[in-house]
Amino acid sequence: MNNREKLNKMDRAIRMLEDLKNSQVAMVEKASQLQMDAMEFNFSDMEKNMGDLFSRYNESLDLVNAEIERFEIKRNQFEQKHGLDKMEDE
Repeated sequence: MNNREKLNKMDRAIRMLEDLKNSQVAMVEKASQLQMDAMEFNFSDMEKNMGDLFSRYNESLDLVNAEIERFEIKRNQFEQKHGLDKMEDE
């Protein structure tokens, strides 16, 4: 695999990480909404469980965000190191 192909695979990985992030955001939002609904319904078990899920999903979101940031740095370094940030016409 040449460097351009590796960079393309890195870009694909970033897109997948962004998709994962968007899914995590949706899960955080849904768990939060369900926790609020459980408070209104006075369902203490559901309220506690949704609160626990919210915390777990939020921690996962933090991990995904950190990984995106770390991987984007590595990807950009790879691109610069191999001169792939330059126009191909040059």
